[in-house]
Amino acid sequence: MILDHLHNAHLYEALHPLFAKGFEYLKNTDFSKVENGKYEVQGEDLFAIVNSYETEPREVRKWEAHRKYIDVQYMVSGTEEMAVAPLHSMKTIQPYQAENDYALFEGPGETITVPTGFFAIFFPTDVHMPNLIHREACQVKKVVLKVRVEEAVLLKLCFASNNKYKLEEIRRVLNDPRIALYTLEEMGIREDLPENGNTLEYNAWQKANHVYSMHGLACFADDTGLEVEALDGAPGVYSARYAGEQATSSMNVEKLLKAMQGKTNRNARFRTVISLIMNATEYRFEGIVNGTIAEKPKGEGGFGYDPIFIPEGETRTFAEMSLDEKNKMSHRAKAIEKMVRFLKEDYLQNA
Repeated sequence: MILDHLHNAHLYEALHPLFAKGFEYLKNTDFSKVENGKYEVQGEDLFAIVNSYETEPREVRKWEAHRKYIDVQYMVSGTEEMAVAPLHSMKTIQPYQAENDYALFEGPGETITVPTGFFAIFFPTDVHMPNLIHREACQVKKVVLKVRVEEAVLLKLCFASNNKYKLEEIRRVLNDPRIALYTLEEMGIREDLPENGNTLEYNAWQKANHVYSMHGLACFADDTGLEVEALDGAPGVYSARYAGEQATSSMNVEKLLKAMQGKTNRNARFRTVISLIMNATEYRFEGIVNGTIAEKPKGEGGFGYDPIFIPEGETRTFAEMSLDEKNKMSHRAKAIEKMVRFLKEDYLQNA
């Protein structure tokens, strides 16, 4: 769910190819002269429903959610409250009806106030209850933009990274047509993300929260550290910059091997933390793989410390394995699998 003023609509145009056209329609139309009814903007892919009515008490309204369309509800005049809840937290009381594109629910939720000039965006995973009284019943005029989505896609997720290796790992695990995964670049996000915490948990949250707060996107981010017993857990959260802020992977590996010279205890572990933020709620997932540090780099695959990390039960480094082999045991794959299981079994359970 997104709530903002129409002046800031440009911040959300990357979320859907038709948003720019829809927001342009809202900005350039004098709705004081438009009668109630349905108006096509781009056929059935993008249309507007203009309606005037009196706001109602909560007990006469129902929770609803859609699959084929995103709702952009824009207040032309008056103020109303709208309730919203994540799909996974609600109980279905009327199954989805394709002909009307809605299902009905019951359960708790949060209430937002939407005044004149503001809009609220409800995605297929946002159960919502609009048209509610704010303080006292009043007449309002509202435009609901209906923006068609790919019917199978219920959840759009932004991965707060442009790391092509991580992306390939994740896409192999995240194999569900209901979930669409986008990179920062694909969503038009080009600013540097903050990552200055002292823990993997904080760094992952910081990146995901930045994208969610600034761009209104359901987003997840990861942070991974190589924790070596003989080095008191180093390089840990500083793994990516162990040899300096501008360090390359080979420079980090070289520094680590020098630090390990003469060490008989070569035990280490890779640990990945994923922070997923949706509907202003953080969900956290962790993956760990134990192993040892090799005496020298081996293998041409993978990235980062993969050439010197030998997972438990193996004689090869991660860099000597195929991506499929690595995904069966890697720290990131374990964290991703936990997140995917949550999304499929919990978050989309009512879909």
